[in-house]
Amino acid sequence: MREHVVPLPVFANAEGKPRVAAQSELLALDETHFLLLCRDSGNGHGTDGAMSRYRVVELLDTSEATNIAGSQYDGTAPVAPGGKLADGIVPAALTPFIDLNDDAQLDKFGLHNGSPNDRNNLSEKWEGMALVPALDPAYPRDFLLFITNDNDFITQNGYQAGAEYKDASGC
Repeated sequence: MREHVVPLPVFANAEGKPRVAAQSELLALDETHFLLLCRDSGNGHGTDGAMSRYRVVELLDTSEATNIAGSQYDGTAPVAPGGKLADGIVPAALTPFIDLNDDAQLDKFGLHNGSPNDRNNLSEKWEGMALVPALDPAYPRDFLLFITNDNDFITQNGYQAGAEYKDASGC
């Protein structure tokens, strides 16, 4: 078992203020490499804010990071007092990998990020990932990455717990 410090991505919100991205999913690739799905919140189809400022799959590498499991930082000692990492602690490396808000790529599928806040605007909550083999004998190391979205059952034609419902958003 290992524990590492992960420096979460920072982005500028609509007002230009720095915000820390939420992390929605962690997917192990091997012992030291992971995919981390990070995003903003409150922006996308079904919300008041149309444009997302941050939706990125990050590559997380813990191979050179300090293992703090069992150390003083595994208890009550702060690992980053005052926002500065304690001396001797090496954080995991975080590298942007896939930008889900890439307009050129979204355009290929008739999707967009931002106004108009219609059904082709990406929804807010990107929360899951799964990696599956492509099953192509010519390329046995190819995989497909599925990234899933949770829209909190926003529908106008829903059925749950034995009853029909319509979401208040009208979407």
